[in-house]
Amino acid sequence: MYLIHGTIATTGVSQKIVPAAVVPDRITPFQQFIYQNNGSFNMRLGDHGVSATRGILIYPSGGSVNLSPQLSYTGEISEFYVNGTAGDTFDILVME
Repeated sequence: MYLIHGTIATTGVSQKIVPAAVVPDRITPFQQFIYQNNGSFNMRLGDHGVSATRGILIYPSGGSVNLSPQLSYTGEISEFYVNGTAGDTFDILVME
């Protein structure tokens, strides 16, 4: 299990939730992934096309999403992007 803390870099610009340099190779595939918005504004989680109006809406101050891929597929952290307000923070709990 790993806890990763991140910050939105630029308002309104999609960014990878975890830069490749931060993700240890051994946790890139995951079994369960919990994303929590610790910021003051809404965030959206999704693929490279996530925007202010597209993606999973995560409310501020503790809103979260719990993703667990199907048994036939193991998720990849590198597939997820976030869109939000610069300076807002989030936590990711990853279970291998």
